[in-house]
Amino acid sequence: MFKVFKAEVVNQLNLKIKLVRSYRGGEFYGKFDEAGRNPKFLQQEGIVAQYTNPGTPQQNGVSERRNRTLKDMMRSMMACTNLPIFLWGEVLKTENYVLNRVPTKSVNQIPYEIWNNRKPKLNHLRIWGRKAEAKLYNPMEKKLDSKTTSCFFIGYPERTKGYSFYCPNHTTRFMETERAVFIEEGSDSFEERK
Repeated sequence: MFKVFKAEVVNQLNLKIKLVRSYRGGEFYGKFDEAGRNPKFLQQEGIVAQYTNPGTPQQNGVSERRNRTLKDMMRSMMACTNLPIFLWGEVLKTENYVLNRVPTKSVNQIPYEIWNNRKPKLNHLRIWGRKAEAKLYNPMEKKLDSKTTSCFFIGYPERTKGYSFYCPNHTTRFMETERAVFIEEGSDSFEERK
């Protein structure tokens, strides 16, 4: 994943990664050799590797704090729904999506704006786990078939406009579509994406 990220930084932003600080994770070391672990990929790319000392997460404070924030958000979002625990990965992706669209204290800017050079649109944001009626793409649909499927909002697909849904009572349990009506709790009102 780091190689993919590095390629995106170079191609999309025309920037170079000069330094990587990590917690001594094996993904940055490379394979064992006679001299011990060796950060081969980083060395080949001319990237300086910095490692925190074992048992000292405070040396990598910004990322450790972000991890704690993500974990707290995950607990809170999962507690507000009756959705299965195996969806925790979808919660994490959704949290990250939202946090990249709000200002941070460390740089006092919006990460999305720094990366894309434009302000993010926020009118499409929805509450994780919200009930919805979504229209699936079905080329075999018959006239009397149900037009929508009851499901739950679980996130935003990567590089596609729309939403991701979990449909526990449908043969396709996970789907992506832009055509959905979100059911607001405690009212008879519906909200459709425009």
